[in-house]
Parts: sequence; C-alpha cells; structure tokens
Amino acid sequence: MEPFRIGHTIKDLRRFYQISQQELADGICTQAMISRIENDDLYPSAPLLYQIAEKLGVDINYFFNVSETPRLDYAQEVCDQIRALVRKTKYREAMEMIDLEKQNPLFRKGQFYQFLLWQEGICSFYNTRDEERCFSLLDEALSLKATAKNHLSEDEIEILTSKANIYCEIEQYEEAIAIYNEGLTLLKTIPHIRSSKLEVRILYNLSRAYHLNKQYNRSIETTTKGISICLKEESMYLLGELYYQKGESLFYKHQADQALVCMDYSLWIFERMENEGFFKYVKKERDEISKTI
Repeated sequence: MEPFRIGHTIKDLRRFYQISQQELADGICTQAMISRIENDDLYPSAPLLYQIAEKLGVDINYFFNVSETPRLDYAQEVCDQIRALVRKTKYREAMEMIDLEKQNPLFRKGQFYQFLLWQEGICSFYNTRDEERCFSLLDEALSLKATAKNHLSEDEIEILTSKANIYCEIEQYEEAIAIYNEGLTLLKTIPHIRSSKLEVRILYNLSRAYHLNKQYNRSIETTTKGISICLKEESMYLLGELYYQKGESLFYKHQADQALVCMDYSLWIFERMENEGFFKYVKKERDEISKTI
C-alpha cells in the first residue's frame, strides 16, 4: 500500500464497525490524532498502528506488507511451536514452554500474553482436568480483548471456540452449542478473514456437539454447510471428518444407505491424504454400519 493511504483503510474499518473516532482513540491516542491519520495529514508510527490494528481486530499487515522485527518473529515462532504441541496433544511439553515464556518480557502483555493464557487454559484441563482453572484462564484471556465494542478478532473467536470444546469434553453440550453458534455469528462481523479454516473448524465441532446431544438433524445440516465451504474452496481441510460425522448422524437417523455413501467419501479423502489412522477408524465404523443393512 502506498504511503498515506493507510488512513483511508483505518477509516473504512472504523466505519464498518460503526464506531466513532473517539472510541477508536480511547486508550491509544487523541481523537484529533485519529482524525489527522484518517485524513492523511499524519502517518502513524509503527507502535500506534499496531494498537489501532488490535483495536480493529486485524493484523497490522492488513494495512501494508512489512517485515516483522526479529523480536516479534521469535514470539510468533514460539506461539507456532506451542500450537503445534497442543494440536499433537503434547500438553505437558506445551506447558513447559508456556511456563518458560511467562518470564519473557515479550509475553507479559498484549496479544502474546493473551495467547499464553489461552494455551495454558487448554493444557491445564487436559493435564489435570481442572475445569475451574481452565475456564478461569480462558475467560481472563478473553477479557484482554483489544477489539472495539462487542467485536472479537479471529484469535479471540478461537479462544471462545476452545471454551466450547472443553464444555463438550465435560458433556455440557447445550453450553458448547451456544458458544459455537456465537462464534459463527461473530465471524460474520469480521471484514477481513485470514481463511475459512476457522469457520469450517467451528462447524465441524458444532456438528459433533449436536450429534452427541442427539440432535441428529442439526448435525447433518451443520456438516452439510461445512462440506459446502470445503468443496467451494477446493479445500481438504476437515473434509474427511465432516463426511464421517455426517455419515454417523445419518446412521442414527436410520438412513444407513446414505450413511455409507458419506463414509465412502470420507475413506476416499483419508486414503489420498495418507491418513492411515483415520482411514482405519472410519473403515471399521463403515463395516459396522454395512452389517445393519
């Protein structure tokens, strides 16, 4: 983006969120400074632009492509490593990294501190099954939201989704369903979404929650939405899982023939992705369903 065009982008986002210059300036700078930036009379400093980006719920690179400083590169790399460990369910290893980085000044405030609280909440549940501490940490992370008014950033919606996942784990499905649906609603308020993966992930988890709550029609509807997004975007992300979940709910609706079709799609996807673990699991489930016909 050309210099002094950033102000127009800030103004467009601010108007999209329907917030005043004073609300955007609150805790950051003066309303007069926001006005000058939006009118291209003043070029914002990097720290100021970073705060504005947080308030508007977008990455600073939304405004222009810049190289992050080595310090921020390090912090982002740490976050990526912790995420990877949590995805692989290596919660104790992730917790060791979190405890270590708590001493790092980079992680004592802002989005990186919020990230640590979020991941600590997840790890504390799976390591010790401490529900109270888990929800306390996730709520604290959400309380640090930098976005304006009632809007949440993608990362904050992910934190909300993690909370719903824990409710599913403890079989409080109604609470989980309500939060998943809230997350989907909040996603619609974001003008710039990095990818559709978060929406697909929420839809998959919501479909599981509906199924576990014996709301099979809702589960089928939700998986259908997720599958539609994947096919439209030619993405394999969670597509096999969505077809499997749809098949499971169809079977519980006594529609075994249609369930087998979904299971076959799921097997085809997992075979091509060389996901042997999921392939074997779905194959076993498919064989059990075929015996009922």
